[in-house]
This record gives sequence, structure tokens and C-alpha cells, in this order.
Amino acid sequence: MAWAFAQLRAGRVLKALDVATRFEVAVRTVYRDTAFMRDQWNLPLEYDHARQTWRLTGETTALPPFVLSEGELLAIYFAEKVVAQYRGTPYERELTSAFRKLATQFPDEVIVQPERLLSFLEIDPGPLPEANPAVFRDIMAGIGRGRSLRIRYASASSGRTLDRLVERCRVLNVRGTWYLVAWDERRQAIRNFALQRIHDVRVTETSSSRASQFDLRQHMADAFGIERGKRPVNVVIRFSAAQAPYVRERAWHRSARVQDRIDGGCVLRMRVAVTSELERWLLQYGPDAEVMRPKSLRDAIATRLRAAARLYS
Repeated sequence: MAWAFAQLRAGRVLKALDVATRFEVAVRTVYRDTAFMRDQWNLPLEYDHARQTWRLTGETTALPPFVLSEGELLAIYFAEKVVAQYRGTPYERELTSAFRKLATQFPDEVIVQPERLLSFLEIDPGPLPEANPAVFRDIMAGIGRGRSLRIRYASASSGRTLDRLVERCRVLNVRGTWYLVAWDERRQAIRNFALQRIHDVRVTETSSSRASQFDLRQHMADAFGIERGKRPVNVVIRFSAAQAPYVRERAWHRSARVQDRIDGGCVLRMRVAVTSELERWLLQYGPDAEVMRPKSLRDAIATRLRAAARLYS
């Protein structure tokens, strides 16, 4: 709605289909929002039925002030606490400043004591790797300009540090860790690069030719976490009654389904790629998780558990 208001103030007309396409929403959502702008914000909006467009018919200088409930204010404060915990980006200071400016616009009737919130609200995301803020900033600048990037990357698996030319770049945060997901010219495939292991970034003058062909959400659809693995398979895991409540309360994957058992346990079914990341997740449950399918994953977990048991024999 703020974008639409800016377009109207600039003397442009709005068409529902254009707005819906830009923001990837339904056309009916656009009609509902423009009706809100006209009826609740009292904007002088006129709708042309023949052209199916809106335009401003009078002068207006700014959007009306917004009113937040105490719950909404608490949600914004909570979001600020979350952002503050995710270090390693050049936007931390700017985000904090933005929240401060928002706070100055809150209506007087909503009063919340920040020190009171501090007494009972705290967030601990655990030990997270910190990306170099300069690396983060340069990557975002290159992506914003639609350029290929030359990065110096220290591979954890091979132990080697090599220069890589990447394009089709996207930045992804998975469980608190930042990754650059990009097409690697050296490997001729899309690869994940942990930002904390990128030591240098050079923005090239070459346009990223495949930028519009990369759907990150679809690319990661079969991944359990950040590792994509090969083709997805049906994974079935039986959890004990002790762990079942914790398994039920989380959405582990978009394909995940949980079936309760008579003994109080549960069975988790999902279609994902089998990776070392999935194996590490299963190993943390020890005897409280049993892989039923596929057999290859069951055998791999059994081998790892026997090796671990030998350390303590």
C-alpha cells in the first residue's frame, strides 16, 4: 500500500493486475487494499471501471499515522531482539536504527516500558558462526548490481582455499548460518558457500547471465537443511515416547507427516534427500530414534552408532 501510494502521488495510475503481479498477490487482495486506503485512510481515490485503474483526485502529502496495539509493539520489539542476535551482517546497525525510528512514531496511547520487557524477554540462538560484515556487504552489492562474483573460499571438506567465479547468486540463512547459493563455474553446478568461509569478494563487471533462471525455493525443496544431496527418497523414522512430543511440535520439512503410535511414540515420514546433515540430525537422538526406511540410511546410522559405542567400551 505504501508503494501504491507513492505511485499515485507521482501522478501515475494503478492497475490491479500490475500491482498483483509485482507483489505476487491475488487481484482480489489489491482491490481489498485499495478499498482500505480509500475508506480507512480517507485517500481521494477514484476508480475508472472502463480502464480498471485508480488515480488520486485530490492533494495529499503523507500517509495517515498508524496505530499499533501493545501486542504488535511487543512483536516488533521481539523482532528487534532476534535481529540483534544474528551478527555478521552490515545491516545490524541500520536495522537497530530503523526500529528506533519506528518507536518514535508509535501513538501515545500505547505505552510499554522497554526495561520491563528486558526483564522477561531474552533470545539465545546458540553458537552461530559469524560472517565477515565486509564480505556480506560486497556480496549483497554484487547481487544488487546483477554481477558475477569472484570469491576466495576455504572448503571445509577438502581443506583447500581456491578462487571461485560464481553467478546466479542468492543469500540464504538456514538455522542462523548464512550461505551464498550460486552457480559455480569451476564445478558447473549450483553450490552452497558458507559466508564465514568466504575470505574475499570481488564484484566483476560481467553481468550474471543466469540470474532470472534460478528459483532458490525450488532448488532447496528436497533438502532437509542446507545440504541438497541427490534425489529425494521416502524416509521413515520411529521415535520413542520420550521424544515424540518434541517431534510432533515442529515442522521438519514441507513433506513431513507424523503418525502416532499406541505406545506413545510416533513415526515421522518425509520425502527428502539423504545427506550427512540428515545423518547427524538422527544421531543426536541415540536410542530414541530408529530409521525404518530406507535401508541404506538405516545401515549408515547403525554403523555410526556402533563406532561411537566402541569409543566408550
